[in-house]
Amino acid sequence: MDDLKQQVDRLEWRVDLHEEQLKSLQDNAIELKEQLDCINKSLAQIKWLVVGGAVVYWGQAMGLGQFLKLMGV
Repeated sequence: MDDLKQQVDRLEWRVDLHEEQLKSLQDNAIELKEQLDCINKSLAQIKWLVVGGAVVYWGQAMGLGQFLKLMGV
């Protein structure tokens, strides 16, 4: 009977430890998701900056700047 109590105690200790580890992993997952969201926002900003720069470059290469000056815009 004493052996059974020791086994139950050990199992309860392991469950407690696993609960703590699971909580820690869940907290890490939440933190990582927040960081990935920030990285994703930064990459989207960079993408649109590059797209805008490309549009300006191609517009200038095709003479769009001169056309707009002639139109008075």
